[in-house]
Amino acid sequence: MLALLLLSSPASATELVWQGYYRARGQLFDSLSLSESNPNAEGTSNSFDHRLLLRPSWMISDHAAVHAEVDVFKLSLWGQQPDTYVDPVTGETLAVAQVDGVSASVPGNQGVRGWGEAYTDWGRIAIGRMPLQWGSGILWNDGNAVDAEYGDTADRVQVSGRIGPVFVMGAWDVQYEGYLGAADDMQSATLAAGYRSETMGTGLLANYRYRPEAPDNYQAFTGDLWGFAELGPVRAELEGTLVYGAGNLDTGANNITTLAMGAMLKADYKAEKLSFGAEFGAASGDDDPTDSTLKTFTFDRDHNVGLLMFEENLPTLSAPAATAANGGRTTDAARSGDGISNAIYFRPAVRYKLLPTVEAEAAWLVAGRADSAESDENNEGYGNEFDLSLRYDPHPHVWFKASAGVLLPGPLYTEYEDPDLGKGFDTPAFAGQLLGVVEF
Repeated sequence: MLALLLLSSPASATELVWQGYYRARGQLFDSLSLSESNPNAEGTSNSFDHRLLLRPSWMISDHAAVHAEVDVFKLSLWGQQPDTYVDPVTGETLAVAQVDGVSASVPGNQGVRGWGEAYTDWGRIAIGRMPLQWGSGILWNDGNAVDAEYGDTADRVQVSGRIGPVFVMGAWDVQYEGYLGAADDMQSATLAAGYRSETMGTGLLANYRYRPEAPDNYQAFTGDLWGFAELGPVRAELEGTLVYGAGNLDTGANNITTLAMGAMLKADYKAEKLSFGAEFGAASGDDDPTDSTLKTFTFDRDHNVGLLMFEENLPTLSAPAATAANGGRTTDAARSGDGISNAIYFRPAVRYKLLPTVEAEAAWLVAGRADSAESDENNEGYGNEFDLSLRYDPHPHVWFKASAGVLLPGPLYTEYEDPDLGKGFDTPAFAGQLLGVVEF
């Protein structure tokens, strides 16, 4: 804020620019449990949720701006936290979802980000709680896409500048641990540089995470190389990440070493009606989870490739005792979760424009594990997922999308038996999704 006051001139008027979207989503799954025989199988489940993301920017002057992001009922289910009404005849307390029924104070209503920017002759200074985005988003992803659910955020001071197509960036972040006067706050320093034009670009990011006065605690270095190129109707993008760390973890594990890596390559060919695309990715796994070296890399959870695989916890079972905390579900037997981890995957897709406003897509996602523990060598395949979608764009900024998918589970699930929750995870899972979006 001090930088804004020093570097900006008084403004006679402030321009307010709004960005964001509203999304309504319905989902249907049968069955995330991958089983009909397991006594805890969930069977068919469905949900309806919505999200209103508001991203206002106040352009105070030519030298200063303030930005904010507000997530209104993010991931809140329709009718969630209904108000209650006491029936005057029976005395029962009823949940209602109409008129005065739906509470306005659902958990998702929150201001998630706010930061100020000052523009100088030599660069831009940003201070505050801001989104993190780098490259294709397998390391840092701001979560602002319509199909995103999380988003990476940091309290940071950031300085960036450009000379033509060449850009540089330096930043410092802090994560408060909760003890005033104690040097236990995790901090992070980042440097990045690269080249970007309209048709090609490349960049290298280096991040160092540490605690300033705690040399025995965990420290980590992350390097990420990203690039893209466009040649006519063809676009290719590549990103690779390496993480090395050492020290003691908060979990009590000491003398831990981390050596993990992930990479993604995708290419698209766009024609007037028929288009093709393919994505290949790999995230390292750990062949010996009992040793002191951690090797598992997980893509950012907002890097989505399918409706089921690496998007839902599989298998998801009914909880033995349903409570408000667990929502009637348990993922204790899950073999994979929300995020690409310990995997090698390939996803080709074909798209065809049926009408000027209607496009169809068919995709195949196949994946296996990158590394398997010695006791689990035969359970390497996640399986195959086949997805179909139809998108309709009736007007600018308004679109609808219907998707359906089926997952044929591989040996990773079909040959697995949980000591407490049993086995039988060999049944295909089906998914359906409807999206309605208004962007601005």
